[in-house]
Amino acid sequence: MTPGATHRTARRGRPAARYTEPTMDVGRDPPEPAPDRAADGAALDLLRDHAETILNAARILAGALEGKTGFGEAWPPIRDLEHKGDAIARDMFEMLAAGRTGGTPSDALQSLIGNLDDVLDAIEAAAARLAIHHIRGVFPPALELGKIVLESARELCEAVRRVHPVRDVFPHTRTLHLLENRGDDVLRDAIARLFAGRTSVRDILKWKDICEMLEGATDRCEDIANVLETLAVQTGVEDRLTVQRLVMDVEHHEVTADGTAVPLSAKEFSLLHLLLRHQGKIVRRERLLRDVWGEDYFGDTRTLDTHVAWLRKKVEAPGGVRIVAVRGIGYRLDAR
Repeated sequence: MTPGATHRTARRGRPAARYTEPTMDVGRDPPEPAPDRAADGAALDLLRDHAETILNAARILAGALEGKTGFGEAWPPIRDLEHKGDAIARDMFEMLAAGRTGGTPSDALQSLIGNLDDVLDAIEAAAARLAIHHIRGVFPPALELGKIVLESARELCEAVRRVHPVRDVFPHTRTLHLLENRGDDVLRDAIARLFAGRTSVRDILKWKDICEMLEGATDRCEDIANVLETLAVQTGVEDRLTVQRLVMDVEHHEVTADGTAVPLSAKEFSLLHLLLRHQGKIVRRERLLRDVWGEDYFGDTRTLDTHVAWLRKKVEAPGGVRIVAVRGIGYRLDAR
């Protein structure tokens, strides 16, 4: 992992504004300088290069797990790609320290490049273990996790291409959330299989370690998805959320299910908005109450359950979705 991941960033620099002598309108504030488009482009190019590097490494690893190449052959090129990723990350952290990042928030760039670097580190670490342990037969859950990591890398590339201006990012971030869920399920299945049979202690330790590294890569991909979604919301470009036959037009405050308009109250719309943004993930009751009813709400929490019940009647059947209650935690929206 690159040491630059712990750097603190300096405040974002602004290009010097051209000064003009005031005339009659002396009370007007001077215009804000335009964002540094060149700096924006350089920072985003680094993000895209890093995402492409991850995709190349994931392809090699998945090919090795499928038996197309040996693990001893796959590790050196993946290690070279990891070194390339470190160099890209260092360049980004130097730009952040110098304040040369244009209009994209520096904290978002720092989080994105740090998590991208962690994804690549996890892929390289898994490849190294496979080579060092002289693995011959492939444990099926590890193969499945390798495929999930490759799918996640493809979605990362598509999502990162949409960072500036942020556009159409939610289809890719929602897929990353779903892939992380799959990774969790496969890892649990892998551990159960390792301890249920007659697997030797040595093989249990080897495969548990490798599977956890691969699943960790999907965790970091989801962290990147969270950052991108936050950017989309902050910049006001979140415009259309779709799951199955349920479509939400955020800008126009409209919802349709199977092509038919669904009349929703303001509270119902806000609840559905949160659940759609986090499709497949649990949204805590506290979060739903705070974001929909406000920080100062101290009413009966059954109000939330009542609104969810109304929402279910309106959108579940025609929209092809389910709103699932997770006991003691909150609610989750799933595709049927």
